[in-house]
Amino acid sequence: MSESHIRGISATLSLLDKRLCEFDEWAKGKEVRSVLYEVRNSLSSEQGGAISALVREMQSIIAEISGTLHLEGTVRSVDKIFSGSCAVLWVSLAELESRHLRRYGALPPGLAEYLDPKAALLTEKLRNISSIVATGSR
Repeated sequence: MSESHIRGISATLSLLDKRLCEFDEWAKGKEVRSVLYEVRNSLSSEQGGAISALVREMQSIIAEISGTLHLEGTVRSVDKIFSGSCAVLWVSLAELESRHLRRYGALPPGLAEYLDPKAALLTEKLRNISSIVATGSR
């Protein structure tokens, strides 16, 4: 097999394995409740158990393929995940600035004065998260 084959197979199976890990968390009852983001878990315990069993079976197949083809897995560190996510979110937060919101039409009176400082504060806090991760400080 060529290196391109190996990389392609590894990438696909790594993405599948990552998603399977997430599926297993949901199967075990994970939910998320925050301010504007919520994930409700409506899976029954039977569904969760069946999904977890299938996840284990699939991961076993992935492990067999990996061993047979001598694939290397993807290793990501949390600091890199934070850094990448923060970089993407900075762009999204910039879109909250009034100068960008004007592309949707005229802004109501007071919105720019209210939202611009809030967007700047959120951006600053996001930069703080990124800085904490980058420096290893708390």
